[in-house]
Amino acid sequence: MATTNLISKSLGDVLTESGNGVPDHTSPLGSHYTDKDNGVLYVNLDGATGWQPLSTVAYSEGYYQDNAAATTISTQNVWAPVGNNLTEGLSIGFSASTDSLVLIDGYDGDYEVRVNATINYNVGADNYELGLSVNGADPVAGTYNGAFVDSTFIREQIGFETIVSLVGGDTLSIDVRNIDTSANVIIRHMQIFARKA
Repeated sequence: MATTNLISKSLGDVLTESGNGVPDHTSPLGSHYTDKDNGVLYVNLDGATGWQPLSTVAYSEGYYQDNAAATTISTQNVWAPVGNNLTEGLSIGFSASTDSLVLIDGYDGDYEVRVNATINYNVGADNYELGLSVNGADPVAGTYNGAFVDSTFIREQIGFETIVSLVGGDTLSIDVRNIDTSANVIIRHMQIFARKA
C-alpha cells in the first residue's frame, strides 16, 4: 500500500514523518518515516522516493507436523521439492507462502538458516538427503544433510545449518532426494528457522 495520511515535521534540512503504508513519496535525504500500520521506521536514501527500513532484526520460523503424505521421488539422486504447506511462526522480515518463507523487501543480508526434520519410512531401505532450496534452485554443498531409513529404523532425524545471502523476494524451501533408488519418502515433521546474521 502506498503512503497515505502523511504527516511531516521539519527538523532543519530533514523531515520526521509518519503515515500509513510503505513510503513511496519524495522527501529530503536522511528524512525518517514511520509506517503506522506496522511500526517500521524508514530512512530516505536519495532525496527522492528511495526508502529503506532501519530494522536490522529479521527472523522467521516455518513448520509443519504430523504429515502423512509421501513426497514423490521421480528419479534417483535428483532433488524434488517437498511441497508441504508451512505454518508461519514468529516472523519479522519474512512471510510464509505455501511451502516457502519469502524475504520481504528491505531486509537484504546474510541469514543463518537451520532446518530440522523427521523422515519416515515409506517403502524400500534407502538413503535420503534433505536440503535448502533458495528460489527453487537445487541445494548446494553445505546446505543439506542425509539419513537412512528402512523397516527397522522407520524414522530418522535430519538437521543442518548454513548461511545464505538473500535479497527481498527470495524464497527458502525444502527439497529431498533419494540417493539409492526412486522410492518416495514421508517428511513427517519439519522446521525451518532463518535469522539475520
